[in-house]
Amino acid sequence: MAPTIQTATLNTSYPLYACDFDPQDANRLVVGGGGGATKSGVPNKISVLDASHLETLQLVSEVDLSRDEDSVTSLAVGPRRRNSIVLFTGINSSPAEIEKGKNEHFRVFAVDPSTKAKATPKITELSRTGLFSHTELDAYQRVLRISPAFPDKAQIGAVATGLAKKAEIAVFDVPSTGVAAPKPRGTLELPKEAVDLDIIPTADSEYQLVYCDNYEIHRITIGKKSIDGPHCAFTVPHDEIPRPSFRALRYLTPTFVLAAANVPQGGGVVLQGFRLPKAEDGKDAKARLAISKKLPKTVARATGMAVRNLSPPSAPTTKYGDAQFVIAVAGSDSSISLYKLDHEAVGNIELIANLNPITALPSVHPGPISGLAFSHFIPPKTPTMRVLHLKLASIGSIGNSCVVHALPLQRLPERTSAAARRAGPPRQPRYVLALKSHGPSPRGLFTALALVILLMAIIGQGLIEVQGLGPSIIGARRVVPNSWLAKHATPSGAAAGKHFLTDYLVGTKLANDKVVVLDVDDDAQEVRVDTHDEQLHGPAVEWNALPAEQQDAWKEKLKRAGHWGEQMGEAVFKGVLFGEIAGAVGNAVRQGL
Repeated sequence: MAPTIQTATLNTSYPLYACDFDPQDANRLVVGGGGGATKSGVPNKISVLDASHLETLQLVSEVDLSRDEDSVTSLAVGPRRRNSIVLFTGINSSPAEIEKGKNEHFRVFAVDPSTKAKATPKITELSRTGLFSHTELDAYQRVLRISPAFPDKAQIGAVATGLAKKAEIAVFDVPSTGVAAPKPRGTLELPKEAVDLDIIPTADSEYQLVYCDNYEIHRITIGKKSIDGPHCAFTVPHDEIPRPSFRALRYLTPTFVLAAANVPQGGGVVLQGFRLPKAEDGKDAKARLAISKKLPKTVARATGMAVRNLSPPSAPTTKYGDAQFVIAVAGSDSSISLYKLDHEAVGNIELIANLNPITALPSVHPGPISGLAFSHFIPPKTPTMRVLHLKLASIGSIGNSCVVHALPLQRLPERTSAAARRAGPPRQPRYVLALKSHGPSPRGLFTALALVILLMAIIGQGLIEVQGLGPSIIGARRVVPNSWLAKHATPSGAAAGKHFLTDYLVGTKLANDKVVVLDVDDDAQEVRVDTHDEQLHGPAVEWNALPAEQQDAWKEKLKRAGHWGEQMGEAVFKGVLFGEIAGAVGNAVRQGL
């Protein structure tokens, strides 16, 4: 039986704008949102959900936030602080505070674990601070990303402005154990606002950050005490019409990034994988397009994207090996398109390939999808009989809905050959989606090939007809100019120096003023015309009265003798009597006269 995708749904009392899974617990989902600083009565909240059951979501804990401040606009689950889950969020201060020049938009919360005395985990605010250097009334923390977590390794994060006149990206150190507030690393003023960004560690205490605006991808190198960049890595060509604009951007590996781009005027969505330049290539080196895939026409625009590596490295310096990436793209029609992408490594060569669709989840929410997140997956070290799942959470702002899809996984077979065993120690078990992907269909190629063959056949038949070398099937002689029609040369051999059929007919008619009868000598290639004598020539009929077989036989005989061609038409036969040809109707009149 084919594996299925199971779905769990929960509706909240407030619109949802941000979601993320706990990196250390794939069954712990955090969502946030609200009505903002309005008098609508819609609350601002953060909720912790239990997604351990495949068909139900359970509310574990919830906190009411101030209704004088903005709603939760961005959210990320950070490392554990003692036994508590740390949450980083974007929440604007009240309009009154912002007008005073103070916007503590970056908030840190802790979710305390449940105990026997306290069954419901408590959500507590730990700190609030402003990371942007400029304060604007309409600006808010649009994007929040933190680097992947590794044991005993520091993390950094970055936030980007939205609706700001002075666009910025602020970089900070993720708070370690015992510290609540983030440590700012610096801010970067941008010529254009960042649409999306992502961070990946490249070595101990070294990171890469990429961000995109509408038409450009930029990269930034972040060291222990320095920030180098931004450097433009790719620009959508101006001559590409219509010119797609970037909507989402994610790292696959330090070498590759994946972007989702929207074609203008609802023209569709394109997934593009780029190979980033190496450090030794220089700051001005450009990224190269490595793979591309157009989504179905039913998806007019993308509103978000999530990516998950099913074989993540164990440390920042670990080389990325063969792995499968799962990709989810949220469409403006409230659908989710699932794709898979393979990363292949041979020696120092890395490739990405097989960007193929898996399935489409239609109408997941009653309105637009406002957020997507995959659960974190760490392959188990020992085989297990139970079915493992990768969970995909999506939220909707209109229906106040949260949906979690459980995507089944399967373990790839281990190496069993003697050569594989000699190649080295056993590798970490690899897992991939148990759902079948769909590669490019050959139907389009076969259709195009068939059309080319048909077109060539039509052209060939047309040339044959224009040259008078065969019967009229497609009527090419009726549609081409007369100058294209072939002129037949004077017959050779015994017929050299002879006239064409029309000359014989005209001369005989004028001399005798009578209807004539016609026969052809195949051997001598001579045409014979005479006044009709029924006793001498036998019965004869006019051309239009001849059966079709007789007409075809006469044409063939005259054509072989070189006295008639298709371009002459049948008008020359009017007023002429023809005898029967032996073999055509079984009545022989004398062939070869």
